Amino acid sequence: MLLARQLYFEAVKVGDELPPLVKPPVDRSQIARFAGATGDFGPLHVDEPFARNAGFPSVLVPGMLAMGFLGELVTDWLRGARVRRFGSRFVKIVWPGDVVTVRGRVADRRFEAGGRYAVDIEVWGENQRGELVVRGAVTAQLYYSSEDETRQRNGQPPLVVTPAEEEERLAKLSRSTAPARPAVGTRPAVAPGKAQPAPAPKAAPAAKAPPPPAKAPAPRPPAPPKPPVSVKPPVPKKAPVAKKAPAPRPPARKPSPKKPAPKKPAPKAAPARKPAPKKASRPAPKRKADKRR
Repeated sequence: MLLARQLYFEAVKVGDELPPLVKPPVDRSQIARFAGATGDFGPLHVDEPFARNAGFPSVLVPGMLAMGFLGELVTDWLRGARVRRFGSRFVKIVWPGDVVTVRGRVADRRFEAGGRYAVDIEVWGENQRGELVVRGAVTAQLYYSSEDETRQRNGQPPLVVTPAEEEERLAKLSRSTAPARPAVGTRPAVAPGKAQPAPAPKAAPAAKAPPPPAKAPAPRPPAPPKPPVSVKPPVPKKAPVAKKAPAPRPPARKPSPKKPAPKKPAPKAAPARKPAPKKASRPAPKRKADKRR
């Protein structure tokens, strides 16, 4: 895709989206080169054991590297315009191996005093999981057109265009480019000197061939005679027998109330036996020593 050498203010509209920029995965060598270029040798970015002891799974990608991706997108799209303001805010940590995709959109365009024209661009970056990692805003100053650029490069004052003049120019441009639609039911005009071609005669409709005569239906063979159906004489219905009324039942006798049975006295418990007194044990008789004769 070939882009113009310069981006002009007259070609920019609010809502225009910048072509996305997809960066390759961030590796350790890129982090080391960025640290050497910026002089930022923070141990969290270049020292793996230090980052792990601090509680991180690995080293961190410097936030300014992600901001540099935003600047690369804007400068490639502006193509030589003057960047007046550039700021960013870091939302999430970028880790080694992440693929950052940078996008942008024109948020506003302004006519400033002295023939200056500015645009505000909002930019942001996402990782491969679609998470927002960095966002920022850029304000750039552009030439209004190629005529304005030529005047200023030759030392002449800038071209001053007001919003009303631009709206009038856009209206003329839209009227000149939009083709006129012919009215309904009218024929296009023919240039003078040219004979209008006569309409071609319509061909007569071809005569329709008569339909072929309908064929007579073939006669059907006669159906075989049905066997005679024997009719049984109707069986006379028996007269309904009158049911005898049930005999009246004698009234049920009420059960006589039962008298409560007399309570039997509870048997008395046998008196506890007293233990027999123990007999005193008699002392064993002492044997007398044999007297030696």
